This record gives sequence, C-alpha cells and structure tokens, in this order.
Amino acid sequence: MIKSILVCLDGSEHGDAACAMALHLTARLQARLLGLHVLDSRMLEGPLMADLSGWIGAQPYGAQLQQFRELMEQKGQAVVRAFDDRCSKAGIQAESWLKMGHPARVILEEEARAELVVMGQRGEHAEWMGGLMGSTVERVVRHSVKPCLIVPDDGVLAVRPVVDWQRADRAAAANVSPSVLGVTQSAVDKLAACPDPAGQDAAERLRERLQAIRIEAYGLIDDVDPQHELGRRLELRADALRLCLDATSALVVAGAGRSMLRSDHAQLLARWAMFLTVQAQTAELRTALLRRLVG
Repeated sequence: MIKSILVCLDGSEHGDAACAMALHLTARLQARLLGLHVLDSRMLEGPLMADLSGWIGAQPYGAQLQQFRELMEQKGQAVVRAFDDRCSKAGIQAESWLKMGHPARVILEEEARAELVVMGQRGEHAEWMGGLMGSTVERVVRHSVKPCLIVPDDGVLAVRPVVDWQRADRAAAANVSPSVLGVTQSAVDKLAACPDPAGQDAAERLRERLQAIRIEAYGLIDDVDPQHELGRRLELRADALRLCLDATSALVVAGAGRSMLRSDHAQLLARWAMFLTVQAQTAELRTALLRRLVG
C-alpha cells in the first residue's frame, strides 16, 4: 500500500486540483503527504526576465536578477503557505518545501522521497502554453521511476473561458512594455554621456520621443478602460519598439569599434532591443512595426 505521496504545487487551478486529489488519497490511505514547489530557474536565465521587470538600465543587471529571484521566492513561499493551510484545515500533517531548478529535473530528483507522484495535467502557464499536457508533466511521466497520478482537467473546478482570456490578452499585448522603455532609457542615458557632440544631440532628440511615448502610453494604461483605444495602444507599442531600436543602434554607432566587444553595454542593449521586438509579438504588432521600419 502507498504510504507516502508527493504532490507538485504551482498555485494554478490545475495544481489546486492535484492538491485536492492528494489530500483525498492521503486521508484514504493514511499516507504521509509531501508538497513541493519548484522555483523555475529558467526564469532567471536569458532575456526572459526583461518582460516582467522593466528595470533594465535603472540598476545593474545583477541587482535586478537578485530582486527578481526574491520575487520568485516570495511567490513560492505563498504557494507553500497556502498548501500548509489547506492541509491544516483538512486535519492532515504534511511536509512542504521550495527548491530552485528546472521543474522536471527537480521533481525527478525529489520523487525518491515518496511512493506516488501527483501532478496537475497542466501548470500555471497552461492558459497560453496550450497543448493537452504540459512539457514538465510529460517529461516527468516519461522519466519517473515512481507511479505518477496526473489529475485531468475535469478535476479543475474553475477554468477561464477562452473568449475572456483572448480579450484580456489582446488588450495587454497592445500596451507598451515597461521593459522596452527601460532599455531605451538606458541607451539614451549612455548616449548622452558620450564625448561626441553628435551623440549628445542624438540623445536629446531620442529623449524627447521617449518622454512623449511614455506619457501617452501610461496615460492610456492608467486612465482608459483596458478594452478601449486598442488601435492607439498598438501604434504606441510599435513606436516604442522602433524608438528602442533607434536608441540602441545610435549607442552602438557612437561607441564605434568597441561596441563590437561582447562585453560592451551597447551591444548588450542592442541585443535586448532585438529580442523585445519579437517577444509577445502578435500579427498586428508585427505589421505595425514592419511599416515603421521601412518608412
């Protein structure tokens, strides 16, 4: 008989369904319950964090990495606390913990502590990841040496209607990303500090464009219904991306040959800018930006 159960926690509705199933089995089997939440280390690698922070250029990259890690840990602690509270209310003593790493690898390492692994069919990013089964779940099932119970979507008590998600996503995707403004601001500030008068003049012109876009974009976000002015929001996002490319390109030009060094900040910002042009890109945004690039 199974005497220990490991349930994977992520705070999603699918994860909640897995938790409910694990609690039920724990009570029926009088087993020991273990709860694991994995802090996805991939979120700290590469340009992914720029989408969430918008801080690039405001402080050194290393400091932002640490801040983002702390935010992840705070969220993970909240997920674990919710699990502990749920177990307490059910009269079940459980052990729970956080661990940083690639989710599938961590789960496969930690499964040695239990006789059964319980997971939701999909995870916290299921709304925009799509597919029948999450990549983490699929990898665990393929490589686990323990029995795995995958709680199907039928076990989820609440699912957001796709029409509602599409409306909200379309509105959010139309807004200017703070990370684009942050990269642009950093490039403009560095350009203004260069000794070449032409670079300084370019910085002032770029700063004026940046300020105008920032004021209007944040005004729409703060004061206008999210579903209104979608066309203008999209235009501003395309303008902001074009400005980001202009500012980072200007910084590369002003830096001359040293900009080609991989360690040079100009090249780093230019790569960020290129990434941001395709991140969370929609067909409408792609069309708008291409029109601006070709004049």
